[in-house]
Order: sequence, then structure tokens, then C-alpha cells
Amino acid sequence: MIGLTIKHQITEWLRLATPALVSLLLLLISIAPWRPFDAPLGGSLVAASIFYWTIYQPEAMTPWVAAFVGLSSDLLGLSPMGLGMLVAIIVCGSGQFWRQHLADASFVLVWLAFAATSAVIFFFAWALAALILEQWPDPWPIALQNIVNVALYPVLTLLCGRLQRALFDQ
Repeated sequence: MIGLTIKHQITEWLRLATPALVSLLLLLISIAPWRPFDAPLGGSLVAASIFYWTIYQPEAMTPWVAAFVGLSSDLLGLSPMGLGMLVAIIVCGSGQFWRQHLADASFVLVWLAFAATSAVIFFFAWALAALILEQWPDPWPIALQNIVNVALYPVLTLLCGRLQRALFDQ
């Protein structure tokens, strides 16, 4: 009986850790040297993942989990220290803000909300990076990152949706 309880607790912990693990895996994929094209994907896939999981599994993607994922991005050197963490928290906050309106909304509406969130956070990150670095960074890489971010959101939603149904719909 005790073994069953421990097994159940470990299974539950792994189920709740899945959104964070998926986000960290996407972070590692986005910095891989073998990625299919040379776009600055560092925050793209991660922001989309955080937004998705915040809307559809908020108990598993809390602001603390998002902050941890963002900090991991910072520690990998993808942005000035603290910027990735701040962006992750903003994305999570946006997802929490829109959650009640989007949880049962059509995919197109969720995608538009994500596109708006993505545009705002990447402009914010670009402006904040300019303040931290004391120079204006080239805006084209961040614009490309935003376009890739929004374009890949449907694919990520499909994959995360299947994973969500497998793990969370009991």
C-alpha cells in the first residue's frame, strides 16, 4: 500500500512537472547548433510554451515555474541576466490575465492573443536590452524572432495539446 502511494506521488509530480520540462527541452532545442535555420530562437519556443501551459494547465505553469525557465535561459547566456526571467514572468502573467477569456475560445483567438503578447514582450525585451547594453541593438533579429514565435505557435499547440490530453485528461 505504501509503495502504491509513493508511486502515485511520483507520477503526479512528473505530470505536474511536464510543462516545465517541455519548456526546458524547447529551450535546449532553441539553442542547439543543429537547428534547421539560423534564426535567433532563444526565447521564441519557450515563450510560446509558457503561454500555452499557463492558459491550459495553470496549476502546472505557475509564475515561479515560468521564472525558473526564464532564469535557465539567462544562465545559458541567451540574454542579459534577468531579462529572460522577466520576459517569462510577463508571458505567464499575460496568460493568466487572458486565461478566463481564452480557455474555451477558438484557436484563432488564442493565437491572436499570443501574437499580441509576443509582439509586446519582444519589443519590451529589445528596449530593455538597449538600456542594459547602453546601445540600440539591431531590431531585425528580434523582429525575426517574433515572426518565428507566432508562426510556430500552432505547431507547438498541436504537440502540447496532445501531451496535455495524454497526461491531464484522466
